[in-house]
Amino acid sequence: MKQEGKRMTILRFLFIAYVSGMLAFKTVRAQSGFISIDCGITENMTYTDKTTELNYVSESGFIENNIGERHTISLEYHFNTLDQQFSTLRSFPQGDKNCYTLRPGDGKGNKYLIRARFLYGNYDGRMTLPVFDLYLGANKWSSVKFDNANISLTKEIIHIPSSDYIFVCVVNTGHGTPFISALELRPLKNSTYTSATAAVLYRRLDVGSTSNISVR
Repeated sequence: MKQEGKRMTILRFLFIAYVSGMLAFKTVRAQSGFISIDCGITENMTYTDKTTELNYVSESGFIENNIGERHTISLEYHFNTLDQQFSTLRSFPQGDKNCYTLRPGDGKGNKYLIRARFLYGNYDGRMTLPVFDLYLGANKWSSVKFDNANISLTKEIIHIPSSDYIFVCVVNTGHGTPFISALELRPLKNSTYTSATAAVLYRRLDVGSTSNISVR
């Protein structure tokens, strides 16, 4: 009986170790090729998001000479449900156009989802909502306009780059200082969405899913 109990204990341990290993492998595998930038955090800082378990990094290596300014949103907008990436941001008071350089691991000719996220949160204490443009290289992607200081915006686009570099830029239109809270890139299967070079996402629905977990 003692040997049987010991055997069951070992089997349980091996099973738990196997499951833990598979979960860890799944997490790493799911992030293969991901670029997740939390704008405005301390230089060279990295962390794992507690909700999504995705790894986020600072802007080091994605913008030249750390242009712009790091900011934290006002404390009154730090809600318990706030995504960690919205706590900080980088603003660009100087220059008409400031860009991030993304280098996707799969290189040119492949399909990527690019996501830019914004939350004003009265970071500058002026309580004035800015309006600015978002560009993908030389082409306008979208205008960024806010309805409220505590309402976030997410802009998504599917893009097939013709080079190994992707430039995501914020452009000053004379209506306030451009900024960005987070910038993300996700590799897609080339069969996902049919488009020649780029497609702006209006809405993405997960139909028939048995889970309420967001697709990141």
